[in-house]
Amino acid sequence: MNPKVKVRLRIIAILTTLIWMIVIFRFSMDTGVSSHELSDFCVQVFNKAVYHFTGKDLRISITPEHYALIELFFRKLAHMSIYFILSINIMIVLFTFNMKMTLRMFISALFCFIYALSDEFHQMFVDGRGASFTDCLIDTSGALLGIVAALIIYCIMYTIMTKYQKHKGLIKGAYEIN
Repeated sequence: MNPKVKVRLRIIAILTTLIWMIVIFRFSMDTGVSSHELSDFCVQVFNKAVYHFTGKDLRISITPEHYALIELFFRKLAHMSIYFILSINIMIVLFTFNMKMTLRMFISALFCFIYALSDEFHQMFVDGRGASFTDCLIDTSGALLGIVAALIIYCIMYTIMTKYQKHKGLIKGAYEIN
């Protein structure tokens, strides 16, 4: 890759990573009440979709305990999703450096885990919120899924670029004999 393009990509990736970290921090600043309201809104949208396709209202069809489990599921899915995106951003930053893929994966996972810990620590000081190591592990599992997604995207893009460069005659095939 052209060194100038690599530097530009690195700067953009670092900026998007920092912006996403601010988004996560802002979500953590929500009080317990506003966090619950956001989760409840997501469950209501899901309930409307279920009603649209099945004609059943979940609030009526299932017990309040099961409805609460659906809300819990959405809350944990949100945790995983935001760290999924964070780890992809970090992997993109790390793709701009020459290092082994396993090291990139380790750094991304470790960074997300440490950020999740700091996020949970921060929530201890927010009204109606608390720290949960389980949430930290859920965040990290989302990050690990993001790392896998980043690797898949990287492999696809690498394959496309290699085929394009071979087609243009910029590189020769790995097993061709001169």
